[in-house]
Amino acid sequence: MFDKDVQIRGRHATYWKALAKTRGNAADTSNNFKIFENYMAVYMIAPIIGLMNERRGKIDPADENKDTAGMLAEILIKNQSKLKYIYRLIVLLDRSEGLTDKERIDRAFRENENEAGTKAGLQLFHAYFLGGLEVLHESFVEQCTTDDDFMYRMYSFIEEFKREQGIEKTVLDIDTLLRR
Repeated sequence: MFDKDVQIRGRHATYWKALAKTRGNAADTSNNFKIFENYMAVYMIAPIIGLMNERRGKIDPADENKDTAGMLAEILIKNQSKLKYIYRLIVLLDRSEGLTDKERIDRAFRENENEAGTKAGLQLFHAYFLGGLEVLHESFVEQCTTDDDFMYRMYSFIEEFKREQGIEKTVLDIDTLLRR
């Protein structure tokens, strides 16, 4: 799991490129604001954004956009433990497939014993990745044309996240926590 090259084509590839800074000799084809340092950061965050927004994407074979984007297995392997953690969170939290708790736990943690379940889990991860790309692209590429737009969207996105997660309702007394 997360030990093979990842490559996508079409509009989702364009979205991936538009969200991350390009390195080396790769040509940057967009002039928008880059909210991520690299493709890996997008690959880790987008599935979570997709899950939180209940948005799964799908590659359209009829997509006329011939753009491609991807990562080498070497990069995935270096980040494999983080990716597995995110994969497990997504598989455990997703209830769209009607799996029981035990089935979701097996799919998340028994990848060596449950090849079909792992394949289905990776398809779910990938679908949420594509959905997250769509959400992020809509929020930070389509709606941002000026520095002010970008700052406003970033602020709004974070405030919405805080409100949805009830972060402001959580009262933490740092001094009390440190004394324990």
